[in-house]
Amino acid sequence: MRVPNLASLLELLEISQPPSSFVTERNLQFNALSFTSPPLPEAIEATPEAFRANETIDAARALDAAGLCFGDAAEENADECQITFVPADYDDTADDTVPRTVGVIFFGGALVDPRGYSPLMRLLSDTFGLPVSLPIFEGDLSLKFGTCETGRLAQAQTAFPLVRKWIFAGHSLGGISAFNDAWAMAERNETDAIGGLVLLSSYVRQDFGCGMTNFSGSEWDWLPFASVSASEDGVMNATNFAAGQYLLPSGSPMFLNETIEGGNHGGFGSYDDSERKVLLNQTNGNATITNEEQQQQTAVIINSISEMTETDSVQSEDDEALGVNSAHSSGSPSGYPSMFPTEVHENDNTFSAAFSVAGSMTGCKVCSLLFMAFGAVIIQQGLFSS
Repeated sequence: MRVPNLASLLELLEISQPPSSFVTERNLQFNALSFTSPPLPEAIEATPEAFRANETIDAARALDAAGLCFGDAAEENADECQITFVPADYDDTADDTVPRTVGVIFFGGALVDPRGYSPLMRLLSDTFGLPVSLPIFEGDLSLKFGTCETGRLAQAQTAFPLVRKWIFAGHSLGGISAFNDAWAMAERNETDAIGGLVLLSSYVRQDFGCGMTNFSGSEWDWLPFASVSASEDGVMNATNFAAGQYLLPSGSPMFLNETIEGGNHGGFGSYDDSERKVLLNQTNGNATITNEEQQQQTAVIINSISEMTETDSVQSEDDEALGVNSAHSSGSPSGYPSMFPTEVHENDNTFSAAFSVAGSMTGCKVCSLLFMAFGAVIIQQGLFSS
């Protein structure tokens, strides 16, 4: 069994020296969940009225901290743990309602209020007719040590029972959560609900203890996938982004590799990033286009992925009607059993399992606080960004 030693952990965290004493002192605030980038006024306006109040968002964060937004409690708290954006023509109560093929579940960046993404979500629902689930997390951190997936798909499915396939999309750290969810589902051969992947200023990584995540093989050619960057991004780690390119399905006809010219890191959302330079040593980049323009281009790309999913879903249904065994009509792409042998998966998850054990021994809250402490340092050092 492989166990990371101290040297490898420091390399993983990209820590060569401690952060400044000032930043360290400010980072302690994260343990009290006291910092997150707030939404801009236009983002609040685009948010469904039920979630415009800070108190409502705080209540949802508390539910997630208590473990009530996933697992057995997911369905019961579906209305409180996510912000939903419902297309005008979506009605799951009408007798003649037909199933929708595609919806979007979107994971925001680290330490960003989820309402900061409401304008983009509103474009997807109102302009392109896509049902959208925007989960709310404790501390506005979608990635937690001790687990390799968010467990939030069940709530999205509860909110939109007509949707058959979901595009897992995310910004920055949220992109890591998106591909981790899809990868974990694929390991269990549960791919029926996976409609696509979209990474915004994010990249595939293999060093989070969640297996050797790699979407470059031909067995992933069925998956609509978009990698979207911004030309003026001053936050995303360019070295890590370049290293992650070989893990993408670049040879697939369903792969989009797009750069939004003039956009920056924060332009995928609408949030106040003014404190991030001091607290996290992040410089957003000087955009030459507006947030609205960047988000409009982003929405078009996500809709392109949804159209690929629609087309592929129709083809799969036609194949099934004709008795043709398509690559993933049975619920998993061909080759999955050999891709994910159990013994390899268990070894690759040593680091993650250690946090799971710690959580079960000390309680979920302690495990969560451990992640918050690690997360603050990791973000400040540039392991991931938002």
